[in-house]
Amino acid sequence: GDLLAEIDPSQFKVALAQAQGQLAKDKATLANARRDLARYQQLAKTNLVSRQELDAQQALVSETEGTIKADEASVASAQLQLDWSRITAPVDGRVGLKQVDVGNQISSGDTTGIVVITQTHPIDLVFTLPESDIATVVQAQKAGKPLVVEAWDRTNSKKLSEGTLLSLDNQIDATTGTIKVKARFNNQDDALFPNQFVNA
Repeated sequence: GDLLAEIDPSQFKVALAQAQGQLAKDKATLANARRDLARYQQLAKTNLVSRQELDAQQALVSETEGTIKADEASVASAQLQLDWSRITAPVDGRVGLKQVDVGNQISSGDTTGIVVITQTHPIDLVFTLPESDIATVVQAQKAGKPLVVEAWDRTNSKKLSEGTLLSLDNQIDATTGTIKVKARFNNQDDALFPNQFVNA
């Protein structure tokens, strides 16, 4: 939910103010139409106004009520457009280098985006396991035992983090005789980094 960028909100603020002004104007019109209707209803009891005039005033009240509903929708739409001028992070994660600078023109169809956000808490690790170990892993999964996976640095000299096995791929790579495995790490200490090489 952190703010990443902001589109110049000026035009959206103006549109919202216009919509709010129209709503206020139409509410005043409705209040006046309702007062007139109440008068017409009193006068109709003594036949001082015709039924047609009374019906016309009732129709005016109904029409103005409909106009107010449309005005309220316009206010909501203008508020939404203003809210969308603030671009916030849709997920938690690590924000990469910005892809645009202040003053750049962007559109919804741009493929580069503003920034790339990568989820790091938790973070998943994909590695391979020899096919000879598959039976042991499957048995442990069926027994409901969480399987601990350790992530070590490139040289296997430092343990970086400890996580749990999530799942096995659905087929063995016949070329290498291995199967892909996915493990998840909480990574609250940021020991693991996206696309980092580790040994599992």
